[in-house]
Amino acid sequence: MSIISTAYAADGAAQNGDFSMIIVLTICMIAVYFLFMRPNNKKRKEMQKLLDNLAVGDEVLTNGGIAGKIVKLPDNKEYVLVSVSSGVVMQIKRNYVVAVLPKGTLEAIAVEPSKK
Repeated sequence: MSIISTAYAADGAAQNGDFSMIIVLTICMIAVYFLFMRPNNKKRKEMQKLLDNLAVGDEVLTNGGIAGKIVKLPDNKEYVLVSVSSGVVMQIKRNYVVAVLPKGTLEAIAVEPSKK
């Protein structure tokens, strides 16, 4: 008899534990949303807005660390032509642009070649 009564007692405790487990899991899911998913979505929307607003003449920085000025935006919307030096134009993917620099930044950071 003692085995059967112990089983009933464990079953009653498990039902109360199941409800509290659901509450804990719900709180964890809400925390994951506000700590990870929401900020990531916000950052992605800001980056998409930056890429959509690129224009000829913008000074940009790529994720590879290359700074240059946009000289042409082809119709395919996937690539951007960036002038990195006089006479040097690179074709890069649009989503590699990570920042639009303030006007005049390239002139301010330009390094003069050393003369021997």
